[in-house]
Formats: sequence, C-alpha cells, structure tokens
Amino acid sequence: MTVEREPRLAVWIERLAARFADDGLPLIAGRIMGYLLVCDPPECTAADLSRALEASSGSISTNVRLLMNMGLVTKKTRRGRQAALYRIDEKHWADMVQRRMDALVGIRDLTREGMRLLSGDPHRAHRLRTVHELYAWLADELPQVWERRPQPPR
Repeated sequence: MTVEREPRLAVWIERLAARFADDGLPLIAGRIMGYLLVCDPPECTAADLSRALEASSGSISTNVRLLMNMGLVTKKTRRGRQAALYRIDEKHWADMVQRRMDALVGIRDLTREGMRLLSGDPHRAHRLRTVHELYAWLADELPQVWERRPQPPR
C-alpha cells in the first residue's frame, strides 16, 4: 500500500500522527504508527516506510527504534532476507495506555505532596487542591474503566 494512492488514508495517518504529537511523540513516529496500523501486508521494511511516508531512512530508523522501545512496534528478521520487517504490535497498545494511566495517577501523589507543603497557606493551596481533586477522581475511576476494556484476540 502506498499512501499516495489513498489520499483519504494519508490524511487519516496525518491526523493520528498529529494527535500523538500533542502528547510529545515525534510526528514521524505517529506517522509510522498510523501507517503500520493500516498497511497491507501488515509488515514492512524501513525502506517501505521511508517511501510510503516520504521520510529519510535515518528518521525512520530513529523513530522505529523509539516505537520498539515503547513496545508498539516489533521487528522480525528472516533467514535469507537482509531487511528487517516491522509491524505494529496492537496487543501491546494496552501497555502504552496503562503507562499513561499510571502517570496520571502518579500526578495525584505529587499534588497531594504539594498540598501538604502548603497546608498552612490555604489561599495558595486552592489551585493545587482543584488539580488534586481532578487527579484523585481519575485515580478512583480509571481502574474501573480499565477493567471493562476490550481484550485483544489471542
């Protein structure tokens, strides 16, 4: 699949990449994720990614490595084939979401500590208390939501 032949898909990949860029992921990493989520066949080489996404091989290599470290992309090598094949690991997507949820809950611990530091100054602690209440609510609600998530096929 080439993105150039499917302009609507190219726009979707760009929108997905931009959304993850809002969370700090490099734009090209988001494009790689988007492409690997929808490409056919589901595995491709770094050269395939470079051509499809019109990105340099160095940028592809750096960002594929980043996505592999995040557990979102897997690498497969085959005997007799020089180029490695990359694939999105949709089963580990939940791990990424879990890490994000853990980070949100961790902010609650930081806001609690800040409120202790400002316990003698309720005027200054007001803004922090508002933020803390949000994260405390998330810490209570997210585990229940997480238990109801769809499970990937085995």
